[in-house]
Amino acid sequence: MPKFISWPRVFCLTAACCALFGCGKVNDQATSLESSGKHPGNWLTGHRPAYRQNPDQCRECHGRDLKGGISKVDCFNQAGLGQCHAGGHGPRNVPHQLPFKDGTIHGPVAKADLTYCQICHGTAGGPGSNPRFDVPLGSLKNGCEDCHDPFTAHLIVEGFSSGWPGHTTAGNMGNSCTLCHGIDLTGGVGPGCNTCHTALPPTTVPTPGTCVSCHAKPPASGNHTIHNALSGVTNVCSTCHNGAGSGTAKHNNGTADVAFVVAYNAKSGTATRNSNSSCSNVSCHGGVTTPAWGGILANGCFSCHTAGTTQYNSYNSGQHTRHIITVGLQCADCHDMTVTVGGARHFSGLGTPAFELAPSATIRVPGYPSCNPGTFPTTGTYSVGVCHVSETWR
Repeated sequence: MPKFISWPRVFCLTAACCALFGCGKVNDQATSLESSGKHPGNWLTGHRPAYRQNPDQCRECHGRDLKGGISKVDCFNQAGLGQCHAGGHGPRNVPHQLPFKDGTIHGPVAKADLTYCQICHGTAGGPGSNPRFDVPLGSLKNGCEDCHDPFTAHLIVEGFSSGWPGHTTAGNMGNSCTLCHGIDLTGGVGPGCNTCHTALPPTTVPTPGTCVSCHAKPPASGNHTIHNALSGVTNVCSTCHNGAGSGTAKHNNGTADVAFVVAYNAKSGTATRNSNSSCSNVSCHGGVTTPAWGGILANGCFSCHTAGTTQYNSYNSGQHTRHIITVGLQCADCHDMTVTVGGARHFSGLGTPAFELAPSATIRVPGYPSCNPGTFPTTGTYSVGVCHVSETWR
């Protein structure tokens, strides 16, 4: 009489064959397995997209809970060699593209919010904790510190005042920056923000572009207030500090770097700052060398206007030379610089050679109608004296 194998024995034999030769029909045909039944050599990186594409193929061998199954390889703790997934969690979809090592790819993300990286790559901790970003993860044996120096979650640029030129546009400053720079931003592993931002109160995050965490806007020194009030120049620091604005290597380097934009070059040459703090070849000053930075005389018109030159704002018409050089009058004896017409006034449009306000509109000489082509009131005090009763300007 023939002998039959019982169903329990058939099941055991089938299970044994699966263990020896494969993990089921799905994985037997999976491209993630070589002919030997093993994963390829680059599986550390390759398993990520494979899992995202079809998580169930991993469960065939590693179990429904991915803690071993018939493969005896725990996805939480690979073969007892240590964690592969940060925080001890199992496989999951990575919240960013892979690979992600290239600084041009992960840099903008980290800059936008460093706490986003801390979730997987950094040790736990809030403000003032100064966490390491050294969590081993995947191909990162020492975490972010494979590339970054310990305790430096961002690049350090030698010679740059802040150490990191991108800090002015970093995101989530109130949480990200405090991780290393201290709970009140006065220092931790990283320096205190008030090391450079000397006027910054504790716990306050600098506001990019406002300038007030270091100095007034405009700075109180010299003629900043006078220049900042000029049309087209107000709060445009790059007019005279071109290339030295917030976020550049020249900003807060201990030197007041002065460089003028091309629009302010005079006809005589390139606008420059001199060693005695005066400026030369600035179109606003008619190409005339200015007084040293710090003050302009009450009647300082001649620091911008001069006769006999071909600068934009030199006087060459009519009897200017006779009145100024021969007679010795000041410009304000005949011109009222407080006049405004259609929003235009003296110093309007300093970057152009055109007159936004006609000089004739500023003439006010009480008692001399032929010298008053404008229609403005003739009130005020003038030192013109009685020179002539009537004379035609020519």
